[in-house]
Amino acid sequence: MPALLSGARRLRPAVPPPEGKAVRPTEFPSRLTAAGAAAIALTVPIGASQAHAADTHKEECVTISFIEQLVTTETKDAAPVGPSVGDVVITEDAVLDDQRNRIGTNDIKGIIIKKDAATGELFSFSASEYTLDDGTIHVAGLVNLTALASGKEQKLPAYGTGGRYAGKVGELSWTLVSETESLNSIALCD
Repeated sequence: MPALLSGARRLRPAVPPPEGKAVRPTEFPSRLTAAGAAAIALTVPIGASQAHAADTHKEECVTISFIEQLVTTETKDAAPVGPSVGDVVITEDAVLDDQRNRIGTNDIKGIIIKKDAATGELFSFSASEYTLDDGTIHVAGLVNLTALASGKEQKLPAYGTGGRYAGKVGELSWTLVSETESLNSIALCD
């Protein structure tokens, strides 16, 4: 007999229920509950918990703030002329630090997918890939183009795909300050 079970009592055979009375499947005999608790106590060291496991892995977050400047743009205008559902915009932007030094690029593809009938607001689905000096970040989501053009901040999901950002998730905050520049920040955590 293994040492772990050497002190265990022998269980008596189960006693059938009295005639005419069935045991409901939801009844769980107290003996089995106690045995289950004992088995758990044998497999989980005393004092161990998820909180302890969480202490060994500290969440690491990184936030980068930058200026984004339009470099090239290509627009495929669907009818009618002007911003409308079906238009596709492909751009390359320069990513600049606060001293306006280039620290990377952002390649973006957006397609206008909806015009709100009640408000006239235009929405696009935008996907972009930031290639920075220290890693890569993918951003994708729904953009309210009307709100963006009026200077309102937009937020999109972001996740790190390479370098120091790999495996981190968070969001991009994006505020247009002119037709060719925006102030952005990306916050990512493990």
